[in-house]
Amino acid sequence: MFPFSAVMHMDVENQVAGSIRAEERLRSGSDIKAAETEINPLLRYDYIWKNGTKHFVALYNPRLIYTRYWDRRFPNPNRINPNTLNQDDPNDQPFSQLHKFGAGYEQIAPRWRLSLYGYGAYGTISTTALLVQDPWVGEGPPPDPNPIVPSTIGARFTLIFAQVQAFVPIKLSARTALIPGATYNAFGGADEPSRGVIAFTRGPGASLQLDHMATREDRLITTLGGALIDTTFQQERDATSIYRSELLQGWRHYFSDHLTSEIAVGASLGGDAINGFNIFSSGQAWIVWDSWTVARVPPGAAPFGAEPGRKGHLQIGAVAKVGPWIDIFSGDLEQRAITGVAMNYGLGRFAYRAYLSQGRVINTPRSVAQYQIVLGETGVRYNIIPEVAVDAGLRVGYQDFDNAIRFNQLTQITAFAGLTYTPLMYHWNP
Repeated sequence: MFPFSAVMHMDVENQVAGSIRAEERLRSGSDIKAAETEINPLLRYDYIWKNGTKHFVALYNPRLIYTRYWDRRFPNPNRINPNTLNQDDPNDQPFSQLHKFGAGYEQIAPRWRLSLYGYGAYGTISTTALLVQDPWVGEGPPPDPNPIVPSTIGARFTLIFAQVQAFVPIKLSARTALIPGATYNAFGGADEPSRGVIAFTRGPGASLQLDHMATREDRLITTLGGALIDTTFQQERDATSIYRSELLQGWRHYFSDHLTSEIAVGASLGGDAINGFNIFSSGQAWIVWDSWTVARVPPGAAPFGAEPGRKGHLQIGAVAKVGPWIDIFSGDLEQRAITGVAMNYGLGRFAYRAYLSQGRVINTPRSVAQYQIVLGETGVRYNIIPEVAVDAGLRVGYQDFDNAIRFNQLTQITAFAGLTYTPLMYHWNP
């Protein structure tokens, strides 16, 4: 979802905000070594009208990256055909530019709410800068670990990404909301050579969720969903369409204003016409502790943040989950288990974060697919003045996968340092 948490004055119709970030990264991995300089500007426009019941937002957030590579390694040619790899020297074109953009619309009525979002990205990007783990924001479970795309199969490629979401929460009562939704996602290589790095997957999805507040401390969340996934590999080879449906029952409990948890169990039916269909178990359990307060958003209501506290802000979260996922290297539907922990701490101008997660494919024959990943990150941030902040940190990762499409094992460590300038927002009434 779009970051609607930005402070908006309800008596203001137009607002423009922006920021620019510069980051330097030094990465050492078993596949390649690289030094990257990235400029990441952000421009955002908000328009609010009808006494705050309608909200339009648009943003543009390009990534401009200059990369220097050395010590690139290639897989064993006896195991992987070199003709399926992009072996061009990435230093011949060291500059990458990925254009990211989006738009969203929110409309709030007494008994329903409309949420429309659209995101997109297109351009060249290095594999060392792709799928960098987003920081945990302190709400809900810590994020799943993103796969690491090895530079042995291609150091730079052209990426295309598109996502459209539509949700219409309907308040059946003060305690119950029915939330139908529809999505369309597309992600992967934009052209034939790029699909040798990441296959191009796309497809629609739909869901229906029933959110019921049983008591002040307990929420019951039932979700029914389905999706269709098509995958195109290198040489325009199309895989068989994958169908997936899921039923999940969740129970969220607020132990106090500071501690909340959720347990969900269910099952997913998925597969294709060639390999057949299988039933995958699905479930998750997560817990979050917040030294300030945990926001309790009523069913069907627009999301909002909790009231800020006065002292240091400590957030701790942990998650364990299991369920099917689409392997971006093989395009197959596989069972995956994930565990993760995360922590955020802020006091005055200082902030610290830490994250550790692991994921692996389970209940899949080793002859079909093996996959394991471990990711960790730690970083500090300091606001020199309200508009200027500096940060630095370390990211580490280990990944091992082996399937009919690719074979790779890698480790990586990345040190980063950044400078962010965020000028004051400009708002006006016409």
